[in-house]
Amino acid sequence: MAEQLGFFAKNGYLLIPDALSMAEVELANATIDQDLDENETLWRHRSNGRSQSVNILLAQPDLDFTMRPTSVLPLMESIMGPDICADEHSVMIREANPTGPTECIWHRDSCGGGTKPPYFTRYLSIVFYLTDVDETTHTFSVVPGSAQTSQPKGIDEYDLTKAHHIEGNAGTAILFNAYTIHAGNVRNTTAERRTIHLYCGHISDRFVSNFTIFPRRLWENKDDATKKYYSRLNPISRLIADRF
Repeated sequence: MAEQLGFFAKNGYLLIPDALSMAEVELANATIDQDLDENETLWRHRSNGRSQSVNILLAQPDLDFTMRPTSVLPLMESIMGPDICADEHSVMIREANPTGPTECIWHRDSCGGGTKPPYFTRYLSIVFYLTDVDETTHTFSVVPGSAQTSQPKGIDEYDLTKAHHIEGNAGTAILFNAYTIHAGNVRNTTAERRTIHLYCGHISDRFVSNFTIFPRRLWENKDDATKKYYSRLNPISRLIADRF
C-alpha cells in the first residue's frame, strides 16, 4: 500500500485493477439495466450522449456495496483519515458515438482543494469502470499532479497534452483528488461506457453536493464504522432521514 499511496501523493490519482469482481460488475450492470427500465424518469439525459442517475440507491439496494467499497476502503481511509464520510453517488452512461462530435472538457470540481500534505485531498472521488475502457472508447482522463499542492495553478497553466487517458478493464477503480483537473474524454466509438462515481469528504467539513439521497438502510443496524461513514449527511438526506 505504501507504493500506491506514494503514487497518489505525487499524481493525485491511483488506478486499482480488479477492484470489483466480475460477479460484482455483472450485478451492477444488470441492476442499472433494471433501473433504466423501472425508473427512467429519475435519470438525467444530458448533452453528447451522457445519462446520469444520482439517486439509483433509493431503488436499488444491490448497488449499496459500491458506496462503501471494501476493496478500496483501506486506501480511501489512508488518504482521507478516520473522519472520511459519504458525500455523493451516481451512475453515468456515455453512449456510443460513431460519428458525432468529440470533446474533452477539462475542469476542476468546484469543491476546492486541500491544504494538508502529502495528499492535499479535501474530497476524494472514486470511479468504477463497468465496461472495458481502451484507446477505442471514451475514457476518464486526468492531468497528473494538478492538485497536489496547497496552491494549484490555473488550468491554462498546465500542459494538457500530458494528460492521462485512463484505460482499464471492467472492474477497475480510479481514486482521485476531486480537485485534480479531469474530464470525460468523448471519442468516436461504437462502445458504450458505464461508470459509477462516488465522492467522500470529512465529517468536519462541508458536504460536497446536495444531490444524492442516501437511504437509511445504508447505516441502520450496521456496525459503528459504517454508521460513522454516513454520519454527516447532506441536507436533503438529513431532511428525509429526520422526517420520514
